[in-house]
Amino acid sequence: MIVLGICDNHESGAALMVDGKLLGAVNEERLDRNKMSALFPWRSIDWLLADNGLKPGDVDRVVVASTVTPVLFFRIWKEVHERVKRTADQFSYLLNLYILYQVTGRLTRLPLALEGWASRAVLRRRFARRGFSCPVSTIDHHFAHALSAALPSGLDPCLAVTADAMGDGLSLTVSLAEGGRITPVYRQYGFCAINTYYSRVTQHLGFTANRHEGKVVGLAAHGDPSVLRDAFHRQLHFRGKGFNRTPYMLPQHPERGFYALLRKHGREDVAAALQDNLEREFVRFLRLWTDRLKVRKVALAGGLFANVKLNQRLREDCGLEGIYITPNMGDGGLCLGAALSVEGLPEPGLPSFYLGPHYDEASCRKALDDAGLRYQRPDDMAGEVARLLAEGKAVARFDGRMEFGPRALGNRSILYRTDDPAVMDWLNERLDRTEFMPFAPVTLAEHASECYCNTPGSEPTWKYMNLCFDCTEKMKEQSPGVVHVDGTARPQVLSRQDNPAFYDILANYHRITGNPSLLNTSFNLHEEPIIDTPEQAVRSYKQAGLDALVLGPFLAR
Repeated sequence: MIVLGICDNHESGAALMVDGKLLGAVNEERLDRNKMSALFPWRSIDWLLADNGLKPGDVDRVVVASTVTPVLFFRIWKEVHERVKRTADQFSYLLNLYILYQVTGRLTRLPLALEGWASRAVLRRRFARRGFSCPVSTIDHHFAHALSAALPSGLDPCLAVTADAMGDGLSLTVSLAEGGRITPVYRQYGFCAINTYYSRVTQHLGFTANRHEGKVVGLAAHGDPSVLRDAFHRQLHFRGKGFNRTPYMLPQHPERGFYALLRKHGREDVAAALQDNLEREFVRFLRLWTDRLKVRKVALAGGLFANVKLNQRLREDCGLEGIYITPNMGDGGLCLGAALSVEGLPEPGLPSFYLGPHYDEASCRKALDDAGLRYQRPDDMAGEVARLLAEGKAVARFDGRMEFGPRALGNRSILYRTDDPAVMDWLNERLDRTEFMPFAPVTLAEHASECYCNTPGSEPTWKYMNLCFDCTEKMKEQSPGVVHVDGTARPQVLSRQDNPAFYDILANYHRITGNPSLLNTSFNLHEEPIIDTPEQAVRSYKQAGLDALVLGPFLAR
């Protein structure tokens, strides 16, 4: 059985499964170079088929995540959808009307049932024009999220919790995952206050909503949450089984009411109160459901769980025995859930999330030659790179398959020492970034307990860099370049079976320096997607003025 899973909303992408084995997955932004691309993922589909020697007629099923998100108009005119996503105003009354339409349509069933039928007809015609003759179906947005977290987690039974702005009229769901089955338990519609809670404040603070929420998370550590705690609690609070609702029939104005109050305070305090309230209220929500269902393991998916500080708070304050956040937690991971919906997985868990494009030796050599770079082919690449890093060189690494998801996990990464407290300033300047979050470390798994506090139960997800930990005094002392002002870090905890070539670099570096951690940041410039091709790697390497570049088996300096 050959199954193609698709997401055609923002962060569009595709995943390919053959006989229950995930062979590849990629998001369109990496191929069309438009960050968080909402265009239909034809490049992703074409790459997956070509990489596996398949043709459209070989595919047995196409499953598209989300039935009516995006709405039919945007499904037909994807270029308009792309423009709207990039310019959307979180305070526009059109957004309120969109929420009202999706929620009331779902509650009354008939409007969205008709639109779902029309969307499937559009999708079938679109695929038929490209040579696909198989059935084309859609599945619910949040069910796809739940599948993308619960099935790869290896946690059974577990609670599958999904939360995002809104998809198919819902913002929040709770399901019980057991024996490969997902049983819905609770859902909350898009009137849920969590819908626009973070995005509107992100825009209010001068950042781009649906893209820069991570900057607000980093900024929060610099403020005092107590100043605005009560005001944010009125905006979002746990109530009953879920959260309070927002009256989306009333327009929101960025200069009045609650937002006028925010303008009287510094943005650090606003960010701190926003984050603190979210953590407090979501802890209350998750505690209710873990207690009620008597399940202490959770699998999380949806854009909300890109919030690494929230994830830390849930792990520490909810009495969890295991936690898993799917590595591509936002809508970019929906294509994985869609692919898993047909056959699931023959065994719990996935062996790897290095699922994207890869390039052969000839392609790497050509990119280096075309750029006029001098390079060598070391016999001991891991040892040579470790020596460069120990000497204080910044090394970019492009090798193997690209990671699936927003985090660079070693194959499309920039590496550096962690003991330079000034690295956040000079490296961000070279990469043209303006981040409040510090750079993240990668740490040898066998030394994790020396570096981070309270690690038990985080093993299913700690290798994906989607969870914060409080740092030990030893970590703070030896790695100040990757420890945030609040004493936390967001590590990738690496075992050799996860990525042997990358592990060997870190192990050699540890042998030379005694430090089991390196700085690991994504290989891209500001507002660009993570690089995809050898040519992009060479360009970014030269533009950032880095010291060395690993390009497949070659090392350029």
